[in-house]
Amino acid sequence: MPHSDNCEPIDVQLRNLRSSISDLGYEVDSFKAKTAAALGLGVFLLLLSAGAAYDLISAKQLVWQMLGVSREALTWITAIAGSVAIGLLLYGLLLTKGADSDARARLEQMEEEYAELVERQNSLAQKP
Repeated sequence: MPHSDNCEPIDVQLRNLRSSISDLGYEVDSFKAKTAAALGLGVFLLLLSAGAAYDLISAKQLVWQMLGVSREALTWITAIAGSVAIGLLLYGLLLTKGADSDARARLEQMEEEYAELVERQNSLAQKP
């Protein structure tokens, strides 16, 4: 990271810092997308397995007979989908708990440093 005592020209420092901000921003966004995907798929599978479990409990045979699935097969599918759903929800919650706050803090610090460099560049450009 460039510092104020760095002897590089401000334009080079700004370009390097802009590149670092872009890379770190992509990393933070990727982490958020992974967390959202795990939680979203977990909720979807949980609702799907809950619906299938309701059909099994209420003995609605029409649903699984239309799909050509036996009661035992639907029981296994429901159990597997429910287990995967719970696993994905736990994974998403663990990702949320262990959120990469260090990366977010570094990103904020880089953005502040970038703003300071832009101000310094503008003040140098205004001097006759």
